[in-house]
Amino acid sequence: MNRGKNSRIKSTPGPKIDQMIRSNPRANEANANTSMETLADAGTDSMILNEIRVMNRDLQDKIQQVGADVITIKDCLDSLKSDLAGLSGRMGEAENRVSQLEDENAVLTASTAELKSKVAQLEDRIQYQENYSRRNNLRIKGVPELSEKGDNVLECVMDVLRALLPQDQGTDQIVIERAHRVPATLKENRRNTPAGPRHILVRFLRFTDKEKIRLRAREVGTFHWRGNKIEFFPDFTREVQEKRSKFFEVRRMCRAKGLKYNTQYPAVFWVSLGKERLRFEDATAAKKMIDKYQPTEEGD
Repeated sequence: MNRGKNSRIKSTPGPKIDQMIRSNPRANEANANTSMETLADAGTDSMILNEIRVMNRDLQDKIQQVGADVITIKDCLDSLKSDLAGLSGRMGEAENRVSQLEDENAVLTASTAELKSKVAQLEDRIQYQENYSRRNNLRIKGVPELSEKGDNVLECVMDVLRALLPQDQGTDQIVIERAHRVPATLKENRRNTPAGPRHILVRFLRFTDKEKIRLRAREVGTFHWRGNKIEFFPDFTREVQEKRSKFFEVRRMCRAKGLKYNTQYPAVFWVSLGKERLRFEDATAAKKMIDKYQPTEEGD
């Protein structure tokens, strides 16, 4: 019986593969899908790894480029530091030179101011000496051209002086060293310059004779010779004449109001306003004062 039982067990056939596949199709499909997903995941991981490798290579390249740039920047910074140190040294040297130049400039400024002061003093002295050398000179204005016979200007001047001085004061004692016309451009007819006849410059031997003629002309006031108005002026340098000419309008105002005035060398204007005698060096100030002044009537 045992033998028969065992024989039955051995002879029992197992399920075949095709039967198993046919018997469980859903399980087989699930297994197939799992295998495909496994393959797909394997492919995605490979692509990701490739992308990571590419990005890693790019990152390494960029890191190397940045490193090279950093080295270049460092070299530039070192060069700039060296240049800056050199410029700092030069700047310090320049500041020292500027400080030295400022000190020298201060000395030169003081020296220049001193020299200007000395030059001004010398100019004043030269002006004084030149005008002092002209103290015996007198300018005669208004004598018509060709009034002198030939080139004898001296005789013409003596004729003018005889007419100016009173009869009891002859011209016998007056000695004139020289007399001539002041150079100027004449018109074609040789009669007058564009500004009138040329002045006659007369140099007296003695200062007293010159003052005698000047004071006499001032005393007479308006003097005519052969129908021509003749005026007498001191012979000053151009600079003094320009200073005195600023008081021309002031002198005209004084004459209009009957005020006494005189001009002191070089250009100091004195005027008598009532009982006061005022001194002016500025023509504008003198003009304002005289313009405000109203002479009082003699009966007041």
